[in-house]
Amino acid sequence: MAVSSSVIAERDEAGRIFYTTVGTDTPAEKTSRTTKTPPRNRLFNEKPWQALGHTISAVFLPAGYPNTVTPDYLHYQMYNDVQEFCSSLSGLLASRGALEGFGVGDASASATQALLLAVLKDVCSRFTTIIGAYYFGTSLYPETKTFRFLADVINDTSIVLDTISPYLTTISLSRVSPHLPSGSTLQIIALCVSGAMRSLCQLVAGGSKAALTDHFASPVNSKGDVGELNAKGASRSTVVALTGVLLGTLMVPYITTRSSTYTALFVLVFGHLLANYLAVRSVVLRSLNRQRSSILWSTFRNSIGHGRSVVLTPRDVSNREIILDISSRIRDASTNRVIGHCSLGVSVQHAMTRCNPSHALKMLQHFQEEPYVLFVADRRSWGRRGASILVCFKEGYGSMNQLRAWLHALEIAAVWSARPTHPTASETEDIVFLAHETLRKEFSRFMGCLKEAGWNIEEDAMMMGSPGSVIMSPETKDT
Repeated sequence: MAVSSSVIAERDEAGRIFYTTVGTDTPAEKTSRTTKTPPRNRLFNEKPWQALGHTISAVFLPAGYPNTVTPDYLHYQMYNDVQEFCSSLSGLLASRGALEGFGVGDASASATQALLLAVLKDVCSRFTTIIGAYYFGTSLYPETKTFRFLADVINDTSIVLDTISPYLTTISLSRVSPHLPSGSTLQIIALCVSGAMRSLCQLVAGGSKAALTDHFASPVNSKGDVGELNAKGASRSTVVALTGVLLGTLMVPYITTRSSTYTALFVLVFGHLLANYLAVRSVVLRSLNRQRSSILWSTFRNSIGHGRSVVLTPRDVSNREIILDISSRIRDASTNRVIGHCSLGVSVQHAMTRCNPSHALKMLQHFQEEPYVLFVADRRSWGRRGASILVCFKEGYGSMNQLRAWLHALEIAAVWSARPTHPTASETEDIVFLAHETLRKEFSRFMGCLKEAGWNIEEDAMMMGSPGSVIMSPETKDT
């Protein structure tokens, strides 16, 4: 009995197709076949440089690249590798400065003094980690871009302080005034502040990197492996950092004078921040935060007056984002001018310190059926940059309620900024009610347009930190 054969086509995780023949053909079958058989194994026909490229790709890029990551992954990683290279070089200068600050090379310094200084620096670092986690822990995901860039600004500040710490001993401010610190005291302060900022950088960078990894592993039509992305990122970072350290060991011995140290430090810090800014700018997030939702809602509202509904794509919004910005600011999307300020998740007790009691009571009654209550601060709290709005949430609120409350505040600020003068108390309430009615009519259509434009409306996080308190059940008293 003749044994037939079968040609199996396979696709590997990199998307390459190769063929394998299973079984053997009889001579009669070989002569009678009229169909053309695919090549036996395409992988064996690759050139050496192609095989090397595929091997490097398999080692340093996630499995299934580019299908298992978002399109902005490669651009971000290229800039990220550049900034890590600059950071590793500048870190050598900082390490040398820190060692000199601890007393290395000083005959009058003792090991005990260096140990105590290292302990003091470590104490400052650990306390900063605890305090930073309390204040910034829940803010890292919604404001990923801001905190990712801010982490490297903090890191470079720490590097600068470590590098210049040996030169601070030559400064003697106590001669000018006996109450001012001496040079050795300035050096100790610089090293302690450096340790605190370095720990804060690690905290902020770790949280923002986790959010970015989750984004890169969530392409539109598939799902990547977050664990593998972290592992491959660590392997690339190791190679880049090792290259920087090896190159730095050849360069640092020649950078001995103060002028050469400052020049090298300036070039490396500038390159580090520029590469990090370009890396963050290249990221296209599909989740909503306060700034992105403001840009989207303003564009949507302006288009309604022209008889159409325009919603920007994630790429368009990414090009218009401000990387370093205070998230509570409300900006005009067309001019980037600050038109108001909104605090989400405040307590009613705090709101009462900034609002008129009669206004607060009317707002509680008006928002009785809503999962949030919105207050406009009275005239004493008005700034030169528009209205100040406070939002309290009720028990059972969700992410969509956060978004709706923020858009309500944005609509109020837009109407407010269009007025030539500050409105009266009754006019302020009319503005709140008018904005509320606009939101009722357009919010559902707005969310539908967002989904069609490719936005992920299920994973929005508007809050910057947990709410100070949540309204449980208001009690009404008749007087």
